[in-house]
Amino acid sequence: MEELSMLVFCAYWEGKVRENPIKFDLYVKEVHLPLVAKYPNLRKLVYLKGVSKGEVTPKYYQSFELYFDSWEEFEVAKQSSERAEAVVDAKKLEAMFVGSIYHAVYEVQDLSTNTTLFAI
Repeated sequence: MEELSMLVFCAYWEGKVRENPIKFDLYVKEVHLPLVAKYPNLRKLVYLKGVSKGEVTPKYYQSFELYFDSWEEFEVAKQSSERAEAVVDAKKLEAMFVGSIYHAVYEVQDLSTNTTLFAI
């Protein structure tokens, strides 16, 4: 039996914060992500923060994953006033950031609950 799939919209922030990473991170968590969390039909919102190890910095400073049950539900969210508000706010974040922001849409299949895949 095939697992049900979802759609995930991802935003990858490649680069670094211009001046104050602590202020930037707080703004993301306390202002921007609560706006994104209001999108209609949003099933799940994941915030991924890059982790440095020694002198090695991550390629992506941060990433966001927005999960929807279908392409149609994603389209509703894209046309919503909630998204329009978040897009205006994202421009503020972009002004505090040096680098590029990439977007991608994926079909997701959660295989962690399918025990037959891992049977030996």
